[in-house]
Amino acid sequence: MATEFEKQFVNNIQRAHVHVAWVGDESSNVHVVIWPTWSGLSDFEKSFAEEVVSWGHTATAVDLYGVGNNPTEQQDKADTMMALVKDKDSLTALQSAICREIAEAHPNKKLVHVGFCLGGRLSIEAGLHIPSSKGAASFHGLMNFHRAASHDEANQAAKFIIFNGYQDPMVDPDSASQARAYFDELGLDWQFVDFGRTKHSFMLPGSNAPQEGHAFSATASARGRNALRFFLNEIAE
Repeated sequence: MATEFEKQFVNNIQRAHVHVAWVGDESSNVHVVIWPTWSGLSDFEKSFAEEVVSWGHTATAVDLYGVGNNPTEQQDKADTMMALVKDKDSLTALQSAICREIAEAHPNKKLVHVGFCLGGRLSIEAGLHIPSSKGAASFHGLMNFHRAASHDEANQAAKFIIFNGYQDPMVDPDSASQARAYFDELGLDWQFVDFGRTKHSFMLPGSNAPQEGHAFSATASARGRNALRFFLNEIAE
């Protein structure tokens, strides 16, 4: 009998990932997997994939929930997210299946995960738990990601970079500190970048509710993009 997770996220789900190819002589050996916010695949992720490709890579914006299944109301988004991340093994199996599909479409590439909000957390988890991953970048991602239990269980081949708004109410100082300690204890290659006077959702142009703790920041967005570009080039070497 199918589990509730399988009914909601696996069985009869038709996903339409957006694959973007480099138009030029030759792309890099990096393929960027873009994990969306809790709203699911949107024009923002598609546009970001186009930008990443303009840097010389190839990219896929993940259709996380499947065609026609994106939640629209705030409570629906929260409920869907909680159902998605509740069980580590189920989530890892789903992410692994998605990544296998992407890798088959883009063979001989290094998979690097990039995500925003929920997608930032998913990027970290893909980097930690999927052995084919070579890197993960999280933008205003949640720090309550499923941990690997030990050094040997964690994917030591991946590099990690976390971009965080210092005023993000969804990542309190203790959560950030614990995440940094965790990465260091496991001997991972990691960076944690705090942007001062910056709130949650700083990469999303439509975010404008500073009183609720989330707001777009043109400065943090530009700095994050520049750092990500360097990070991807480093992995491509």
